[in-house]
Amino acid sequence: MAGGGGSTESGEPEFQIAPMIDVLLVLLIFFMSITTAEILKVDAAITLPVSPNAKPHDPKMTKLEVAINVEWKNEKPIFKIEDTPFDRPADMVPVLIERIKAKPNLRALIRGDRKLPASEIQKVMDLVGQAGFVDIAFSASNKEKPK
Repeated sequence: MAGGGGSTESGEPEFQIAPMIDVLLVLLIFFMSITTAEILKVDAAITLPVSPNAKPHDPKMTKLEVAINVEWKNEKPIFKIEDTPFDRPADMVPVLIERIKAKPNLRALIRGDRKLPASEIQKVMDLVGQAGFVDIAFSASNKEKPK
């Protein structure tokens, strides 16, 4: 007897796994597409200063921070907002103003290289203040970076 709907000869329906997998894959793609990947973009080339009392970064704060990376290379500072380099530090102010307008409770996370002179950090702090940030944090590591 020809049976329809995937039934066996005993009259019991078969469990079909292929449609279940299709549904699961559709759900996986749906959730992947609606999830925003907020990642704090930090410059791995920066060797942070060491502070034994430095606390680990709170992942919940990532959406509320903009990383300002300042690398010390060839006796010159290299200023970046996340991945975007700036030739002149003053060029960062309009970008920071736009960021603070979009999210008024945004925090500026200043990540300065260990060898960076304090005067360069002062420049960044001044520019962040000009942009209107009231919350500023500094990155430090609680242990030496392995070489």
